[in-house]
Amino acid sequence: MTRGLRGFLDARCAAAGEAAFLLYRGRTWSYAELGDITDGAASALLRLGLRRGDRVAMLLPNCPELVLAWLALAKIGVLTAPLHPQLAPEEVDRMLAHLRPAGFIVDPALCARPVTLPAGCGRVIERGATLDEILAMRETLTGVDAPGPDDPSDILMTSGTTGLPKGVVQTHRTSVITGEAFAGWLGLNKDDRLFTCLPFSHINARAYSTMGALAAGASLAIEERFSASRFWHWMSDTGATEVNAIGAMLQILLNAPFAAEDRGHRLRLVYSAPAIGERAHLEFERRFGARLVIGYGLTESTFGFIHPLAGERRLHAMGRPRCHPDPALGNEVRLVDEAGNDAEQGEIWLRNAAVFSGYFEDETATRQTLTPDGWLRTGDLARREPGDWYTFIARLKEIIRRRGENIAPAEVESVLMACPGVAEAAVVGVASDLGEEEVAAFVVLEAGSTLTQEELRAFAAGRLAPFKLPTLWRFPGSLPRTATQRVARHLLKPD
Repeated sequence: MTRGLRGFLDARCAAAGEAAFLLYRGRTWSYAELGDITDGAASALLRLGLRRGDRVAMLLPNCPELVLAWLALAKIGVLTAPLHPQLAPEEVDRMLAHLRPAGFIVDPALCARPVTLPAGCGRVIERGATLDEILAMRETLTGVDAPGPDDPSDILMTSGTTGLPKGVVQTHRTSVITGEAFAGWLGLNKDDRLFTCLPFSHINARAYSTMGALAAGASLAIEERFSASRFWHWMSDTGATEVNAIGAMLQILLNAPFAAEDRGHRLRLVYSAPAIGERAHLEFERRFGARLVIGYGLTESTFGFIHPLAGERRLHAMGRPRCHPDPALGNEVRLVDEAGNDAEQGEIWLRNAAVFSGYFEDETATRQTLTPDGWLRTGDLARREPGDWYTFIARLKEIIRRRGENIAPAEVESVLMACPGVAEAAVVGVASDLGEEEVAAFVVLEAGSTLTQEELRAFAAGRLAPFKLPTLWRFPGSLPRTATQRVARHLLKPD
């Protein structure tokens, strides 16, 4: 791969021509329009004084302007740092202070108060005003070299529960090869229509949905945010054939009342993480008539594991190592135990062409995560099974230490969710008067369920070692969520 995003985009736009690329609420942009708009906008941004290597922060909802501005900036080698649209003003201030961008593209409607711009951020581009003018420009992009594959393209702020999230630096190479690989993993082609309502401040919507659509010559439909009540209407209205989901989205859809819209769509593939268990997996496929494909990846490496489309299925697992269609771009996997030795169970280490280049201006965190010989320490524990399948166990920081034993929350959760009447379950460790931790279970029951704590505990006792059984039980109506619909474990308190 010798091209950066500009060369990749130009080639895709020339090949696909008038075919649809982007759809949003009844409006469509073709590949030819994508090329013209990003060329003109890139030229206008150069006149504003932005240069290769500059950083531009973006605070926008999911919208066409975000996609077009991002790709236009990529053409001239300007790094984009998308911020989540639900951030509080204080969080935006901290991230801008850390990033020190040369420009800030913002939707004023997302700002409860004016943000504090750091020194040097002299180019503020507002949605609905200056940004519209920039995207209306039509001229050939000349006079500037195209960025290369190893040039940085994005800084993605990882989600965190405390402190300032780290900025993951992606390159043009990782963006392009991820798109090519995603299209290959899911067998996508020009007749497919991908859909995403995941935030463009995260890796999934950018690297998988957008770059995957571009690589396949397919089209991409977007919406601002997930909505269970509108989801299947969106699938029908857009004609989507593939959609990405994360966190609890699948379970939320399963918990919704049955409706005619459940099958009134063309959807054939749903790519999601993490695995939701065999019972829920098969129920989802039966009810909605789409193949559910489980995968594992990180912001720090978009490669990882995936369920193959053909052959054996192990629905409890996160899959087998996934690679680029070019066998030269392999994906090496190690499981490393606490002593630093290779093992059949341990921390997942990955080495592949899609590993990130480091954390933005954080050499300490980079050294802790990337080894000198290029291995990414994921912080996730897994078990290797025969046939080169891998099963997720837990995140290292989530392991519960009880009476000298290590307990993986995911293992306990899977048992609880296998019990009839349970819709969702989350397990966390809480401080114990005896030292170490106790196991606390937060269980959401299905509508109309009469399941009691005693019945659930008896069900779990027949499937778990005694030291893994929860000692604290809570039955909330719902679980707290992060902006990406993952369970906000740090908010789960038994009192």
